[in-house]
Amino acid sequence: MNVLYYLRVFPKLSESFVLNEIHTLNQLGHNVAVFALNSADDPLTHQEFEELDIPIRYAEHPKYTDLPKTIFSKTLSRFLPKVYSKEISTKDNIGNAVWTEQCIEFIEQLDWEIDCLHSHFAIEYTFPCGYISSYYDVPFTLTTHAYDLYRDSGPHTGTLLEIADRIITISQYNKRYITERFAPSTPIDVVYLGIRPDKFSPSDQVIDNRVLTVARLHEKKGVDVALETIAVVAREVPDVEYHIVGTGRQFEHLSQRVSELGIERNVEFLGNVSDEQLLTEYDQARCFLLPCVIAESGDRDGIPVSLMEAMAMRTPPVSTTISGIPELVDHGTNGLLTEPREPEATARAVLELLGNDSEWSVYADRSRDKVVEVFNVTEQVENLVASFEMARDSVVETPVPNNK
Repeated sequence: MNVLYYLRVFPKLSESFVLNEIHTLNQLGHNVAVFALNSADDPLTHQEFEELDIPIRYAEHPKYTDLPKTIFSKTLSRFLPKVYSKEISTKDNIGNAVWTEQCIEFIEQLDWEIDCLHSHFAIEYTFPCGYISSYYDVPFTLTTHAYDLYRDSGPHTGTLLEIADRIITISQYNKRYITERFAPSTPIDVVYLGIRPDKFSPSDQVIDNRVLTVARLHEKKGVDVALETIAVVAREVPDVEYHIVGTGRQFEHLSQRVSELGIERNVEFLGNVSDEQLLTEYDQARCFLLPCVIAESGDRDGIPVSLMEAMAMRTPPVSTTISGIPELVDHGTNGLLTEPREPEATARAVLELLGNDSEWSVYADRSRDKVVEVFNVTEQVENLVASFEMARDSVVETPVPNNK
């Protein structure tokens, strides 16, 4: 298929799943192009981005002076009302109109005609997809995740779910929520995020008392609960080492908590790291700790990719029962789950993995098996392509001409 991705940021370090998806589509022989509103600020890149050889266009940021030109452009004058939404701000509407025209200019320069327009996250910046798909008479498919459903959902969310020709979401948990909360008439498919198992080659470098977290330092990741957990663990295992990979707005707060809990000698914040160092951290960890919570805003995780990566490296996880996590981590089989915000129970789970070699070995093998069998990006991208094809087959003919 020929697929255009319309994205807010590309490639975004914390959204490696989008890059994995695009890379795999390209490797499977599909034509892919990306129109992104912003490039990534972080200098760190993934191997997959360096291997990409696809058309990418970054949008020019709109100015108010762009509006007259946009309103009277030949491409938008007929369909401008489809770009405008009363559910978002005037500023966002202006930006969306300008970006719509820029995206169409980009599509016109491609060597192939698009079969499908795809985007991630049901956010304000996605509204142009509905217009562009009508303009080219191709389906618009939308992958929903977590914050766009639970934290930032508003009137625009339901509208976008109706505009899309097919909704794709990353867990059965999300599908149930969308059905109950928004009741869209749009068909919904579950396509899990996936990783490349061949990128993760575990060895025997495990450090017995090493615990690892890889996460943005945001409330929903539960890192403050993880620190309380390590404080409990340290009473029985004084030399426990806890490494935290990631950055975020909670860094100062979490650093202070380390001091308050008296675990300075146990905890090390590593910030963002290269792919190579990340694999080493996964490889050396005895246990992966990610006690996710539902934030005060209602935001929560979907199925964190870092859990998949840890499991692919035979590092058994300790996590929580929220959202779609139990669809990846089978409690008592390939990892351990607790209720959220329960550091004592979470500490018992960590101690179990640190102290029982035979049980740990079984969990480690089953962890990797689950990722290879189910959360394999190649298999999941094939499911995604099936969704694209169903969307294409269901598009109703419209009088809008294909201008290619």
